[in-house]
Amino acid sequence: MTKKRDIIITALFCGFIGVMALGPAFLPKQEISVNEKRTLAKFPQFSFEKIINGKWESGFESYISDHFPARNFFAAADSYYMLYTGRNGSNGVYKGKDGYLLNTPVKCDTDKLNANVTAVNEFAAKTGIETKLIAVPSAGYIMSDKLPENHREYKNGEIFFDICKNLDGVEYIDLIDEFNGKKDDIQLYYKTDHHWTSEGAYLAYKVWAESEGLTVRPKEEYTIESTDGFYGTTYTKSALWNEKPDTIETWEYPINIDVSIDDAEEYESMFFKEHLQEMDKYPVYLDGNHGFERIVNNDNTQGKKVLVIKDSYAHCFVPFMAENCSLIDMVDLRYYLDSVSQLTEENEYDEVLVLYGISNLCEANDLSILQ
Repeated sequence: MTKKRDIIITALFCGFIGVMALGPAFLPKQEISVNEKRTLAKFPQFSFEKIINGKWESGFESYISDHFPARNFFAAADSYYMLYTGRNGSNGVYKGKDGYLLNTPVKCDTDKLNANVTAVNEFAAKTGIETKLIAVPSAGYIMSDKLPENHREYKNGEIFFDICKNLDGVEYIDLIDEFNGKKDDIQLYYKTDHHWTSEGAYLAYKVWAESEGLTVRPKEEYTIESTDGFYGTTYTKSALWNEKPDTIETWEYPINIDVSIDDAEEYESMFFKEHLQEMDKYPVYLDGNHGFERIVNNDNTQGKKVLVIKDSYAHCFVPFMAENCSLIDMVDLRYYLDSVSQLTEENEYDEVLVLYGISNLCEANDLSILQ
């Protein structure tokens, strides 16, 4: 009896190993991962050159990893196992209260932060243009009441203090007090994404407008459309696939504008609603990441001309400020390879606005290449 049982167990085990090994070859292939919002690796093309330099082996490993049988199941099982065994945040995301998935605290690279701040100072001095900086606090810092009981400390306040201390000739626009005062009344950040919501961006826009002495349009005058089923970056990283999705909103108002992207095709809207039907809905705002975008407000020819040096937090912020400006140029230094100083010489901007999330200020070196 024991021998028969051992044979059955061994056969089942071998069958399982066989399915796992042969599955990538014979099971149907998916081209995209809905949960991870990315294209899955394709089987690498064979060549002796790729064999020699190791690229074929690397590509094959990526292919096997992406097409492993029941990959989503095993990824989720591992994440929930880590969660329920007391290792919340092991994937870089905390599962918080009320459905919030919050990025763990940023590990601030002091050298990169100082280099970024120094670059902004030097750029402002070189161009002589009024320059302002908005540093967006992390969701975990503002929404601290949503964090799990055990979590690492968020040091946004200390980091922003250091930024202010080292700025020279650049105005710092502080969002923390305003966000802390409103966090219980409105949803400032998405629950499945690190970005602020349209409500959060609108609140930040009001703080910027106050620094300009401008009156803002009240919320009631916007046409707000909501779309369900938005899963963001923290959901993707966490592999906690059972969490509920967010609602993403577009806030529109009557405006005659022209939008050009990378000096190519022009559009008459800042909202690209075809993306609302896709896996990644966030590019509904200004079509997502591009090196250069220009917004011309034909209704306000006397408004300021503003250069926005930014990361993706600007995408749902800029449509608000467009009403107050005659022209906005947006530069993303991850993709823009030309001289930004030359851009300022050609366009006579009235203001430069640097708008970055805290993680990019502390961990990326985008601004350090500003010239």
